[in-house]
Amino acid sequence: LKAVMASDFAVPRFRYLEKLLLVHGHWCYSRLANMVLYFFYKNAMFVALLFWYQFYCGFSGSSMIDQWYLIFFNLLFSSLPQLITGVLDKDVPAEVLIAVPQLYKSGQNMEEYQPHMFWMNMIDAMYQSLVCFFIPYFTYYDSEVDVFSWGTPITTIALFTIILHLAIETKTWTFLHWSSCIFSILLFFLVALVYNASCPVCHPPSNPYWTMERLMGDPMFYFTCIISPVVALLPRFLYRILQGTLFPTQLQLGRQLSKLPPEIRTQLLTKLNVKETARQAQPFPSSLAPSPGSTASDCYKASNQSTPSPASPHTAQSLFQEDTKAEHTAAHRTAAASPRGPVLYEDNKLPSSASSLERPVGFPEVRHGASEVESLPVGAAFPWSSAVDQADFSLLK
Repeated sequence: LKAVMASDFAVPRFRYLEKLLLVHGHWCYSRLANMVLYFFYKNAMFVALLFWYQFYCGFSGSSMIDQWYLIFFNLLFSSLPQLITGVLDKDVPAEVLIAVPQLYKSGQNMEEYQPHMFWMNMIDAMYQSLVCFFIPYFTYYDSEVDVFSWGTPITTIALFTIILHLAIETKTWTFLHWSSCIFSILLFFLVALVYNASCPVCHPPSNPYWTMERLMGDPMFYFTCIISPVVALLPRFLYRILQGTLFPTQLQLGRQLSKLPPEIRTQLLTKLNVKETARQAQPFPSSLAPSPGSTASDCYKASNQSTPSPASPHTAQSLFQEDTKAEHTAAHRTAAASPRGPVLYEDNKLPSSASSLERPVGFPEVRHGASEVESLPVGAAFPWSSAVDQADFSLLK
């Protein structure tokens, strides 16, 4: 009891570890990786808007965005959607993660947070900030609007772009996701309308009074708020479409698997589990696992690569129950290699020895004597079968 009270995590049953690691562990890694990338992107994109403005104000440190918008942007306007996604997003359903434990390797291999992903997000943030800055700039070029009447559309476009960017990266949509996005947009307009209507003498000579009210009566404002996020997010949207269609990852295939009808999904998962079970039961061709202390000619016998290893239990059982006559016939057809090389047997027949038939699969007979393994190179001492390919047991197959 004291150990449980002093520990950070306590698991009452070992059977809970499966779901804890394969499901919640995978979800935790996926959420953290995506949110870290999103946080860097969002702040870089919004700050870059102020950087581009410095080229037009002599690098004086001035801002075309109202100070209250700068304060509330991360605090209120864009915080709730990323909080909901970071807590509730599920890239792959739990039943698929349990049925296909190979998907857990994505976290071990750090597939969702890599250096090139970070730099791609930074480049995308710079591109989006250029679009969100210069489309309103050329829209209101040579006009008589003040700096806040030009900066408020930029803030609105940036908010739309950041929320839609999060929508592209969100894998699971619930009522809370939709509500948080809509609430953030409505909250921005509500704060802008109330603030611009109640501050007639703020920030002279550029007064934000009635700015949002005038902009909402201008059709050009709506056109700019629609076309700018589309142009800014088009490269990322196309990239996600092409990558998911032409080069899908295992996680994307797992999400597609969850969208199939239950009958087809169950059938595919059953076939996948049978292949994985067969691969784990026969990591080496026949029963030729390396054993320390045995000679190379006794321990390392590779099967003929032209005939695939048996996958069904019936075939495996018939292989081990060959009669004595068939075994002697197969033994006469074997091609013995050099003393330091493997012995090749045709038709996946095992050596004709009663002791080899009585041994369990994967454990060869250990014979004490002079070992020649130490003088062999690694490739010759451990002849791994090329027939066992990890890609054959992937969801893509």
